[in-house]
Amino acid sequence: MMVPSSLWSTIMHDLLFCKFPATPDFEASRQAALCENPANALSSPTSGRQKRALGQFSKFWKPGRTLRIAFMNEPSADHKKAVETIARQWLRYAYLKFDFVDGKQGEIRIFTDIDSNHSHVGTDALLVDSHDGTMALGAKPDDPMFARTVLHEFGHVLGLLHEHQHPQANIPWDKPKVYAYFAAKGVDQQTVDLNLFEKTDKAIAKGNAYDPTSIMHYAVLQEQTIGDWEVGFNQKLSKKDRAFARRIYPRPSPAEM
Repeated sequence: MMVPSSLWSTIMHDLLFCKFPATPDFEASRQAALCENPANALSSPTSGRQKRALGQFSKFWKPGRTLRIAFMNEPSADHKKAVETIARQWLRYAYLKFDFVDGKQGEIRIFTDIDSNHSHVGTDALLVDSHDGTMALGAKPDDPMFARTVLHEFGHVLGLLHEHQHPQANIPWDKPKVYAYFAAKGVDQQTVDLNLFEKTDKAIAKGNAYDPTSIMHYAVLQEQTIGDWEVGFNQKLSKKDRAFARRIYPRPSPAEM
C-alpha cells in the first residue's frame, strides 16, 4: 500500500524522535540485564561478526514480574487511561504485569509534556536516575498515531528493538537521499546509521524472522528506497509481535504455578 505523501512529515517525526536515549555504561547495562533475567546472556557469536557478538546480551525482564509505571508530570486522567489501555495490549501475550502507580516511583517513568517519543530498552530503565524519566511519550490521545506510538514505545519497555534494523531486513534504502534529508535537519550520518541502517546482531534477534508488519518497524517511504519498496504505518501488534512476546515472556504451566 502506498504511503500518502501528505504523511511525510509524520513519518519523519517518527524517524527523528523515536531514537534511543543515550546508552548507559555497557557493563552496567549487561549486569542489570543478567541480574534481572539470566536468560539475557547470549553466548554464541554469529558468523562474520564474532568480535561484536561476544559481549552481546538482551534486556528482557524476568517473566511474571510486575513493572510499576509512573507519570513524571500530571497528564489528565483520560490521558493516563488512554496510555494504560493501549499499553496493556502487550499483556495479552507477554507474561508480565503493569502497575500504573500514583506518584513518581516506578521502574518505568513517563514524561508526556514533551515533543518527542522514545524509551530506554528493557532493563536499561533500571540504570536511569530515579529523578529522571525512562520514556518520553509526547504523542497525545487525539493524535492519529497515538496508539501506534504507545504500542511501539512499550515494545521498547519490554526489551524489543527496531524491526527495520533486524539482521534480515534488507531494506533497499537510497542512502544518499536519506543522508541529505537528515543533514538538512541537522542530523549527522553517524546518527542516521545508528537509528536506521545499523543491523541488530543475529543473536539478539533470537531466531525471530524479520517482520515488516511489526509495530516496532518504522514507516519507510518509497521515495527513500530504491525500486518499488515501502512499509506503511503499522498500527497494531502483528502476529509475529504477539508470538515473540509469548516466547520471550512465557506463562508458566499449571504444574509450575
